[in-house]
Amino acid sequence: MIRSQTILLAVGLFAKQCVAQAAGWQAGQVNTTMCYWDSPRAAVIRDTLYIDGGMLGWQPGMSDGTYGAPAPDGNPLGLVYLLNFSTPFDTSAGQNLSRTAFTNISKAANDGAANNIGPQYYDGTMFANDYEWITYGGLLSLTDAFKAPGEDSVPAYQQYPQVQQQFSHGYVLGTTSTGTTRYVTNGAGVSVPSENLGFYMGGLKSSTGGPIFYDPAPRNSSIRADVLSETLIQVDMSTEGQETWTNSSLPTNVPGRANAELVWVPVSEKGVLVAIGGVINPAFANVNLTLNASDTADSKTQSPKFMSTVSVYDIATKSWYEQDTTGSPGQLTQGCAVLASAQDGTSHNIYWYGGFDGIDLTGSFSDDVWILSIPSFMWMKVNSGVSTHARAGHRCIKPYPDQMFVIGGYTPLTGASITCLDNNIIQIFNLSSSEWITSYDPKIWSNYTVPSMISAMIGGTGTGSATQTAPSPSGFADNSLKAVFGSPYNSSKIVEWYPYTPSTTPSDRPTLLPSAVSKSGGTPSYLAPVLGVVLGLFFVTLLVLAFLLWRRRRIFKQNGTATQSEAGTLDNRRWVTNWLRATPVDAKAPTVTTDDTPSSPYEEDVSSRTDRTDVPEMGDSQVHEMMDTSMPTELGAHDTGFVPLAAAPGRKGVTHSPSTGSHASQASSISRMSAPRPGISAVHQPRAESPLGASTDNTGTGRVASGVSVTSSTHLRGISDTSVSTDGGAYATPSEGLNIVRTDLVAPARAGNSRPSVVSPLTPPLHEARDYLAAAPSPPANTSDRKSQFSEKLDEAGGEK
Repeated sequence: MIRSQTILLAVGLFAKQCVAQAAGWQAGQVNTTMCYWDSPRAAVIRDTLYIDGGMLGWQPGMSDGTYGAPAPDGNPLGLVYLLNFSTPFDTSAGQNLSRTAFTNISKAANDGAANNIGPQYYDGTMFANDYEWITYGGLLSLTDAFKAPGEDSVPAYQQYPQVQQQFSHGYVLGTTSTGTTRYVTNGAGVSVPSENLGFYMGGLKSSTGGPIFYDPAPRNSSIRADVLSETLIQVDMSTEGQETWTNSSLPTNVPGRANAELVWVPVSEKGVLVAIGGVINPAFANVNLTLNASDTADSKTQSPKFMSTVSVYDIATKSWYEQDTTGSPGQLTQGCAVLASAQDGTSHNIYWYGGFDGIDLTGSFSDDVWILSIPSFMWMKVNSGVSTHARAGHRCIKPYPDQMFVIGGYTPLTGASITCLDNNIIQIFNLSSSEWITSYDPKIWSNYTVPSMISAMIGGTGTGSATQTAPSPSGFADNSLKAVFGSPYNSSKIVEWYPYTPSTTPSDRPTLLPSAVSKSGGTPSYLAPVLGVVLGLFFVTLLVLAFLLWRRRRIFKQNGTATQSEAGTLDNRRWVTNWLRATPVDAKAPTVTTDDTPSSPYEEDVSSRTDRTDVPEMGDSQVHEMMDTSMPTELGAHDTGFVPLAAAPGRKGVTHSPSTGSHASQASSISRMSAPRPGISAVHQPRAESPLGASTDNTGTGRVASGVSVTSSTHLRGISDTSVSTDGGAYATPSEGLNIVRTDLVAPARAGNSRPSVVSPLTPPLHEARDYLAAAPSPPANTSDRKSQFSEKLDEAGGEK
């Protein structure tokens, strides 16, 4: 099917409705019952029968207990009826199957009225595989309500995805391939799910090959389907939504016919089609529903041959054959047929039920059941019916190997109006016992058994072992047929969806074969899978925990004593503090803090807070600062480009550290004015003289030599861009408040400054078992000048000596 544009006819899942008469309710009517169903199209998807179109008649039930005359409602809502095989029902008189057996869905958008997208067709066929069905052919009623669909329009219903992909089941509107139109009706259709194929043979078309309609007026004869079609239509449904169509002409030895039955038989590579029954010049194709003498004579001459000589089509080779039969039932059309194969495949039995001769609609209809056994091609009547139970224009399907459903049909037109079918709209026939039964229970079924009268005719037993494996007495009309029927079909391609139970829901089930029911008791069957799931989840949880512990251990190893935040990332504030705690207390050199920027990149300026008591301002409390990380000041004397930084005009109380290697320390006094990013100055200013008496080196430059090596300063430079000496102490955070107050170390305020200069603490006492940040304050120094770290080391070294 070529879909240039897929149109969703109804969105989402369709709500099942109560099956009832949709129009034409009479005064005093209280209920309604399905009465007859003329020429619907039907097909099975897995466990559900779908019935569409046809002329459905209802019998009204009145409030006084009587029943009114049956009449069709025209199906104005475009309903498709569903019969799920998991639903039990009873066909005896008085049972209203329209309420107990059927549900329905609407072809119209939002359950509205039928229209040109999903109209009501009379006759035609329904192709189906295990995933979708497609309606094809049939007649439309003439109406001014909407414009008829195009000649290539074919509605479809997608129930299951054929491949695992995004899928939404529902109606779609497709188109046929070039050269194939929908303008054909009353042909013989069959579906082959195992091959994803559908076929439509013969039927009727108009004299022009154009549009056709149901029961047009005599003046509109050009749109009446009254000419035999001599074509075989094939649809390949292998790719859902991308079906392909082919239209081929029948050979001259295979004549066209109306309302034959096409049956698929599992032999050869892809199976064969057997066409049985049908007539030429059917009475229902004429305006007055009768035949003239000439047409009647021609029909009686040619139509019986469609039972006495059947047409066989080999799908794999696309070859047609004509094969004679014995014991023909005579001329019949508008019957139905199903296939039941022996369990060993030695015989395949085609069951034909009902119909009439196609000439007289007022005459007797057939209620007989006939079997054409293949490959012996012998006919045998296995059940003789009664005229009151007879019908034509019905459909037959097989839910189980041993059962046949007869759906719908109509009775002879003997009175002023049509009459209801005998007993019910559905009839059930047991294929093994060749008897009519009145109830269906999805839990009661059996494999097919060849009826005794057939096994007596072809040899063998009920399970097979037929001895008559060729037509008698003349054999096959073509020797190629012997090879066709002697070649077995790959039965593994056939998927059976039975047995059905009331709990069955549509699903992608594997093939279900009959098996003995196990006895109850012992360990519950669900215990093993439940334990498997629980143990599997427990094992997966252990693996996840082990991975997390291994990852945590690896991070700690890579980062030494660094701590992790809850998010699993290292906190720069925490790992610097831990590093400081790990530093020996005697390794810190006295430095002078020079910055008044906020105490941390993460915290606001605590100097402006009046409600903080945990972090005192610099100038009135002792703070601890990390060891000097700057490059030696001697670099300035060797054309290194480093220039001493002077205090910015107008700034008060700004002092400088002797270190010059840190970007943040050098540029803190002007960072807010001209720096391109925080902590980096665009222009270097001359440095002011240190506020304290500094020790000088032997060059007489007045610069203080830092005791931190180049290697150490390089190691610490990674934190210098974002961490500077502040009023709250080096890298101080609220959680690390430095509350040791030393008033004896506060430098006197310089003239013009509103706040005193602040110096870093003295070197803590040696040989104390405490970390640097927790070190106790040292005694006051004997001089106001601070020693450099280099001088302290010399003194300590000399002292130890």
